[in-house]
Amino acid sequence: MNILIENFKQRNEISTIFLYILYFLLGMYYPFFSFMRQTVPQYWNQVTLFYHILLILLLVKVILQKNSVLDCFFLIVLLYLCYKSYQYNYDFYNIFGTMMFLCCAKNIEIKKIVKLDLYVRIIRSALFLTLPFMGLMINKINVWIGGRTRTFFCWTHANMMGLDFLLLAMDIMYLRKEKKKWYDIILYIGFILLLEKTANSRTAEVIILMLIIIHLLSIMVNDAIFHKLMVLFTSGAFLLCLGIPLIGCYLYLHHPEYFASYNGTMLSRIQLSCSFYSKNSGFGFYGFPIYDNDCLDMFFPYVSLHWGTAATIILTFAIIYAIIMAAIKHNTSMLLLLFFFLIYGCSETAHIYPVYSYFSLLLGYYIMN
Repeated sequence: MNILIENFKQRNEISTIFLYILYFLLGMYYPFFSFMRQTVPQYWNQVTLFYHILLILLLVKVILQKNSVLDCFFLIVLLYLCYKSYQYNYDFYNIFGTMMFLCCAKNIEIKKIVKLDLYVRIIRSALFLTLPFMGLMINKINVWIGGRTRTFFCWTHANMMGLDFLLLAMDIMYLRKEKKKWYDIILYIGFILLLEKTANSRTAEVIILMLIIIHLLSIMVNDAIFHKLMVLFTSGAFLLCLGIPLIGCYLYLHHPEYFASYNGTMLSRIQLSCSFYSKNSGFGFYGFPIYDNDCLDMFFPYVSLHWGTAATIILTFAIIYAIIMAAIKHNTSMLLLLFFFLIYGCSETAHIYPVYSYFSLLLGYYIMN
């Protein structure tokens, strides 16, 4: 029996280390992708295959770890969902990676993941800010997007540069939770100024500004009150993330006159969601494919319309469960991370992908542990 227990412990340790390696490689995928596209474009397809292999290896991590009967049942349900996703919305790898991240959260330490993510963001940013000027990556300077010129060097999009710097700020705030000082905000203000002058990623800039306010609030009030505030804020962020597209789309479809005098980025996101909804005559249990002329930017419209009702139920449950458990266990740091991700989800959706962030690992943390 002791030997069996030791074997299980060893398997868990190996599987967790394996996940950390995979997470680092996923974080380095886009720098590698950009480098290969610029230097040897004939091998572009092989680089995409490398990404798909990394996602498949997440399943190996899940198999390696010690799983209960309930864990195995959950995995089977998720794999079946991924299979049906391939049949209906043609987005197997993205939904597969996200669902496997939920299962991969077993036996992980959030602090180690956040620290690893910080290293990934620093390395990515250093590569993206230097290699384009050496001719080793495509340099995107003064690109006209969204009615304004934006510079985002070698990131795939201006908002992806914004997401990287937002995660840098989140990671630093999380890791300095025991040593936080008021002057930490100088670095966060620097991120905002850099983004404003380059990528002009307004979502990331606004959330980093929120991060500064919350950082100062955490210094001014005691831990018990701050925890209660974060429970309130995170719950509110979830309702906003769900409610803005839900109420917005309902009003746009039934009372379009309300929006006659308003024209903005958020409205365009709601319009695109409504257009996709109308084109497919509602929701699908396994979702609908996204074509070149389609765009779903917000988290819940993307998941519910593209990935389908089944995926929406799973991810919504995971979010609610994570908030409740973090509140019960007084895990204020977890609530902080969830808050920023949910606010980001009000207008963006990239953070759900394993190649962009650890959001799905947070959602699976309490389910799998």
